[in-house]
Amino acid sequence: MPNHPSGLTSIQRRNIEEFRHLFAEVEKALKARLGRRVNDPTAVSRLIEEYAGKNPHWAESSNRLRNLTDIRNLLTHQCGTSFHYPIAIAPSSLHAIREIKENLLKPEPVSVRFRKGVTTVSPDDSLASVLALVFENGFSQFPVATQGKFGGLITENEIVRWLGHRTRRHSLEVNLGEVSVRIVLQEKDPFLRGMQIFHFEKLETPVEEVMGRFHAEPGLEVILLTISGGKDTPLEGIITQWDAARYAG
Repeated sequence: MPNHPSGLTSIQRRNIEEFRHLFAEVEKALKARLGRRVNDPTAVSRLIEEYAGKNPHWAESSNRLRNLTDIRNLLTHQCGTSFHYPIAIAPSSLHAIREIKENLLKPEPVSVRFRKGVTTVSPDDSLASVLALVFENGFSQFPVATQGKFGGLITENEIVRWLGHRTRRHSLEVNLGEVSVRIVLQEKDPFLRGMQIFHFEKLETPVEEVMGRFHAEPGLEVILLTISGGKDTPLEGIITQWDAARYAG
C-alpha cells in the first residue's frame, strides 16, 4: 500500500535509492576502466561512448546502460521536488544495473582463457624449421626470442613476401635451411607501414578489452601477454586474429 506523498511504497522507494546507488558505482567503475579520476566531471553518456569504443563486446551492456541513464536522470531531476519520485524501478532494471556493475568491477581477466605456453623461434633458426612448425602446429605467427628476450614477430605474411621477392628475382631455387629468421624479419609489408601488427597486454586486462583491440585495429595480428604488459617480462600467452574471431564473450 502507498504510504508516502509520492504514491510509492517504502519498498519501491528503497529500490529507487538502491538503483541510484548502483548507478553511481557504475559511473565510478567506468571512470576507473577509462583511467579517469574519481572526480572527473565527464558526463556519464560520454563515459559510456568512450568505453563502448574501447570495448566493442560491451555493446549490449552499453545499450542497456543508456536506457538506464534516462531513468537515473529523471529520478535525479525530480528528487527533492514537490513531485517526489514520479516512477518506480522495475526489478529487471535493478538486476540489469547490478549485472553491469559486477561486469565492470570484476571483469574476466584475459589470463583465464589465454595464459598458456608460447612457441617461440630464435633469430638464428632456419626458415625451413619455422615452416615445419607452421605445418605441425597450424600456427601462423611466431614470437622471436633470444634467451627469453623478445626480439620481434615472424608471420606467414612476411614469409610469403620474402619467398615472393626471391621468385621475382628469378631465384627459383632457395635453400630454406640456409635462410635465417633474422633475414626474413627484414621483410615488411609496405601497406602496413605505420601500423602495429602486434601489441603487448597485461595478464590482468579484461578479456573483452583485449579482444576489442582487434576490432579497433584491422592490421593487428597478435596480442602478446606478459605480467607487465610489455616486452620486459616473459611471454605468458598469445592471442591471434583467429582467436578474436572465435571469441563469443
